[in-house]
Amino acid sequence: MKTKTIVLAGVLAFCAVVLQPLHGADQPSKASSQVGLLDLRNQLMALQDDVSSVVGSLNAVKGSAKKQDELAKAHADLVSRFDTLQNRVETLRSNAVTLKATVNTHYEAWAKELTAMQNASLREKAQDRLTRSQKEFEKISAEANDAKEQLLPFVSEVKDCVIYLNADLSEQAVDSLSSTIWKLGNKSKSVIGRIGDVIEQINDTVKSLPKK
Repeated sequence: MKTKTIVLAGVLAFCAVVLQPLHGADQPSKASSQVGLLDLRNQLMALQDDVSSVVGSLNAVKGSAKKQDELAKAHADLVSRFDTLQNRVETLRSNAVTLKATVNTHYEAWAKELTAMQNASLREKAQDRLTRSQKEFEKISAEANDAKEQLLPFVSEVKDCVIYLNADLSEQAVDSLSSTIWKLGNKSKSVIGRIGDVIEQINDTVKSLPKK
């Protein structure tokens, strides 16, 4: 019974770590920050909003091409929203690395505790629980990689548009980007959808974790 209690305590400690919120949210890149799954999920939801906002700003630029004053304001809004998008991507990248390292450390500790169990049948059940939990996190990584393959090219194309307009903010320049802006609007739907898949998997993983 004592061994079982020790293992259960270790499992619950693991859950507490991966679900805890971000400490020092204003400095997410610091190694001391601990990023939880729920915090990561919230950041991904904000990323979906950022993608939508950037597309909205691109369309506003397109719609105001004939009026220089409105075009200047729309362009300034685009630059601001794109900066927010880029910063969000970098924050997520940093926090994902931090979370992965934290999770791996606690999985190793969890596995080590299982070796102390004397009851073979109980140890087998506990190992199965650990394996299933690891697979849930692997699913998050797989979904995140798929989302990244959609997101990064999208961000790169928007950046090209911003650079283009920074150099030439004119009706002619906007007109030449018309087709690109339309395509980015369509791509944004796939990007948001892929990010949504990661969010859904995080929700499934959280549900699978042991409850106190």
